[in-house]
Amino acid sequence: MCGDLQGTLENLTSSIQELIRHLERPAVATEHELWTSQDIAAYLKLATYTVERRVVVQPTFPASIQPCATGIRAAKRWFAFEVITWLRQHRARLPVPRRPRK
Repeated sequence: MCGDLQGTLENLTSSIQELIRHLERPAVATEHELWTSQDIAAYLKLATYTVERRVVVQPTFPASIQPCATGIRAAKRWFAFEVITWLRQHRARLPVPRRPRK
C-alpha cells in the first residue's frame, strides 16, 4: 500500500512538472498566430459556415495562406493580427449572430 502511494505521488509530481514546463513555453504573438475559419468564427461568435460564406470572401478581407497543401481542399489560414485589424475597420458590414432560440 505504501509503495503504491509512493508511485502515485511520483507520477503526480512528474505530471505537474511537465505541465509547468508546458505553461512556461513562450506563447505565439498575435501578429504571428495563424487562424482558421473556425478560429475566426469563434472570435466573432458566428457559425463557421457564415464566416466561410459571408466574411472571408469579402474583397477587402486579408489574403489567406495555405501552409501545408494546395488545391481546393487545402485549409486556409489568416494572420490573426490582420484579421482583427480588418474586423475593427469593417465592423458595420459584418453579419450579426442569430439570437438563441427559447
